[in-house]
Amino acid sequence: MAKNKYYPEEVLVEKVQKGEYGWLDYVNHYSEEWQEEYTQYCLNKGFCICEDSARQFVAYKDKLLEEALERGDA
Repeated sequence: MAKNKYYPEEVLVEKVQKGEYGWLDYVNHYSEEWQEEYTQYCLNKGFCICEDSARQFVAYKDKLLEEALERGDA
């Protein structure tokens, strides 16, 4: 994936809400780590790199964060 400028989560959420960014943009502008994790996520699940899989990846990451918070790990 291409190198991009990264933004804080609040900025990305705002851009998605305004329709400036889709979920793929969100992932690509979150962090280099997320780009790499997303690519591996798609490979592991046999998904194409597209809006739908990016949306699923963001939901997956949200779920992991919620679980970590419940365990007191985050």
